[in-house]
Amino acid sequence: MNLHSPIPLRPDPGAMFSSQSRSFIRAATAMALASRDRQRPDAILAKAWPDDASASRILKGATSPTTSGGYPQVEAITVLPMLAPSSASARLLGAASSVNLAGVSSVAVPYIGASGRPVVPFVEEGKPMPVVDMITSVLRVGPVKKLLIGSALTNELQAASGDTASTIIGGALATSAEQSMDALLFSNAAATAAAPAGLLNGIAASPSAGTGGAAGIADDLALLAGAIASHGISADDMIIITTSGLATKLRCLVSPKFSNEVLSSASIPAGEVIAIAAGGLVTGYDGGVSIEVSEEPTLHFEDAAPSDIGIPGSPAVVAAPTRSIWQTDSLAVKVRGWCAWAVHPGAIAWITGAAW
Repeated sequence: MNLHSPIPLRPDPGAMFSSQSRSFIRAATAMALASRDRQRPDAILAKAWPDDASASRILKGATSPTTSGGYPQVEAITVLPMLAPSSASARLLGAASSVNLAGVSSVAVPYIGASGRPVVPFVEEGKPMPVVDMITSVLRVGPVKKLLIGSALTNELQAASGDTASTIIGGALATSAEQSMDALLFSNAAATAAAPAGLLNGIAASPSAGTGGAAGIADDLALLAGAIASHGISADDMIIITTSGLATKLRCLVSPKFSNEVLSSASIPAGEVIAIAAGGLVTGYDGGVSIEVSEEPTLHFEDAAPSDIGIPGSPAVVAAPTRSIWQTDSLAVKVRGWCAWAVHPGAIAWITGAAW
């Protein structure tokens, strides 16, 4: 009789990420419904999703304030990318190397640039061995900046079931996270007191090769790969980020053997293509993520330049448009975390004017 060894089950990273994302949204939904129904969030969770142990742990770690040191923490490295799992910024940050910035201002990550990689020669018999003296440089990640993702929901939740409310809240947070994160991450904005620099800050764009179709794709990707490789960095596994239209053309026209990941974002201007070497981006996170729900505030509905509701002066400045969450029977949900990022010099390149 032949005995066959059982085949071990391998975890599916995509399924695990989807499960974690679902649990986080359920925890946020339980807090929102608890505020609506004047109940405890854990009671709502137990009734709507009794088998979701991960959501229960997230709820304990994410509820603010948390006073028990024994509660598990919800790590920003996991939560922030899962808020908008399909967005280009979330997928790119999720693939980046990460460092823990809890309790420190910044972390120095050493790297070896093109000039720091000496040629190691063959040695003739009986001759002395060369000692490689590699020149290292430092990439500094941090300090972390506060990330606030918020959304206001009208009384559409009043009669919603747990699953329906979860869909509404998850969609609201995903849209808010995608629009804000993509716009900053794929920009050339300089660092400020509030936010890290965009990935393109200080990096000059190159013009597209100008050809169309599959040949144009090959020419432009060759330009990007060459720019990265000129700094002594491998471009074999570079990640490509571009507009939805160009990304769709690229996927349709390239060979099935083309294995580089292609991401798209509505925040990228027409004709722009960005390439970043896998591993060239480093992210840093500080502590956990908090979820806050309130029925009481007055909010300024402005995403580009929000301000105080009223600013004294002559004349006084009043923010508009505003909404009283309490008066309009609405609900405000806010997710807060702390993060930073930095990119290795030479690990990113971009072109403008692509028209495949």
